[in-house]
Amino acid sequence: NYGCFPRTWEDPNHVPEATGYPGDNDPLDVCEIGLRQIQTGGIRAVKVLGVLAMIDDDETDWKIVAIDAEDRWASELNDVEDVERLVPGTISLIREWFRTYKIPDGKPPNKFALGEACMGAAYAHKVIHETHTFWYDLVKNRLGGEFGFELPQIETLRDVDADTRMVRTLSDPELMKMAGA
Repeated sequence: NYGCFPRTWEDPNHVPEATGYPGDNDPLDVCEIGLRQIQTGGIRAVKVLGVLAMIDDDETDWKIVAIDAEDRWASELNDVEDVERLVPGTISLIREWFRTYKIPDGKPPNKFALGEACMGAAYAHKVIHETHTFWYDLVKNRLGGEFGFELPQIETLRDVDADTRMVRTLSDPELMKMAGA
């Protein structure tokens, strides 16, 4: 499954030292490796496992690797090392797909920074926090003043149970009907 983290932004005016390329001006991408196919537009709480630093058209395009918090593998997968040990080859397949998926459109293969390594969960959480900070600053500067959001501490980004409760509340079918979705 492929999606993005809301309230994140890969700032094109920021060049991460780890990649040497500016952000791609998009939300942070998420590649969810669970067993279940999620419906397009579905919102799911995920457990962050790692991150790849893809370079696409000379822009940094972070790819978070995560698993659905309710997937049967979620309790056993806590970091990229667990993925390599329990589901070997998954990270390599993800990397190769992202490397080659634009070739049929006549574009060159994408590159990867950080020695092509998939960095672990702690590193990924720092990327999430940084891109959330960029989003926060972008929205605050555009709207001016305080707009009712508080920037979470990096430790709170790991509270999957609270996120799961929030997602369930937000995606309740009755609420979706009321919203006209």
